Order: sequence, then structure tokens, then C-alpha cells
Amino acid sequence: MVAIKFLCTLLIIATAALVTIVDAFDPQLMLKLVNNERKKAGVPELTLDSKLTKAAQKQTDFMVSTDNLTHDNPAGSLGKRIQDAGYKFSNVGENIAKGFGTNEEVRVMDVWMKSSGHRANILNKAFTNLGVGFGGGKYWTQDFGRRSRSTRKSKRNVTKPARLIEN
Repeated sequence: MVAIKFLCTLLIIATAALVTIVDAFDPQLMLKLVNNERKKAGVPELTLDSKLTKAAQKQTDFMVSTDNLTHDNPAGSLGKRIQDAGYKFSNVGENIAKGFGTNEEVRVMDVWMKSSGHRANILNKAFTNLGVGFGGGKYWTQDFGRRSRSTRKSKRNVTKPARLIEN
């Protein structure tokens, strides 16, 4: 009986570890890949931002739950979703992709760089921060932003979403 309980416990732990591995990705690697492209273009590097990452992951989780590649979300527009994550911005943009698995940061970046709209977001000089999300073994989100310097209401720029990429 003790052996059976032990085996069941091991099975639960192994399953949890496998689920974690399936949705594992390296935000620092994605940041490095983005910054490598920006450096080639003579554009200042971005920094990883936890609030943008929270927004990007929430969008990814929504796409996973609906199994739908979309910028649309009942939680609101891109600007509202970014604000709700606590990021006060003057500029934001978003890239999404579907069909690229775990540890395929290099591959999804390559495809984004070959798409004019996605490339424009990655190389946009107005952006200073990046947030990234991955889930479902195939959905990716990059949220880009520049923090607002003012506490007063000002014009906020939301970059038109790039055309969707499905692999």
C-alpha cells in the first residue's frame, strides 16, 4: 500500500514537471533576440518589464483558453489590458504568434522579423520595455511599451496590431 501511494505521488510530481516543461520558455532569451535585432538596426535596447510580461501572459492565456490567435479580448483593448496590468504608457504595441513550440524563441523571432508589421514593432524606437508570454505549447505574445512620464492625461499611442502569424 505504501509503495502504491509512493508511485502515485511520483506520478503526480512527474506530471506537474512535464506540464511546466511543456510551457517553459526563456523570457531573457526572447529579450536578447529582440535586442540583437534592435542593435543591428541602431535602435536602443529594451528592458524586460514585469507589468508588460503580466499583460502579455494574460493575453497568451486567453488565446490558449479559446484556442484562437487574436489581439481581441473581452478584457478590453490592448491599451486597457496594459493599463490594467499597472503599466502607465505613452506608447504600446503587440506581436502574437501561434504554432511555435517550447524553446522556439529563435524560430518565432525569425518569422516575426520577416513580417513587416511585427518587425516594425520590434524595431520601433518609441518602445523602451518588453513583456513576453508563452502558453499552450504554441502561443506567443510580445507586448511593447514606453512608460508615460506624466501623471496628467495625454495622448496615448497604441500601435496598430501586426498581421497575425500562424505556423
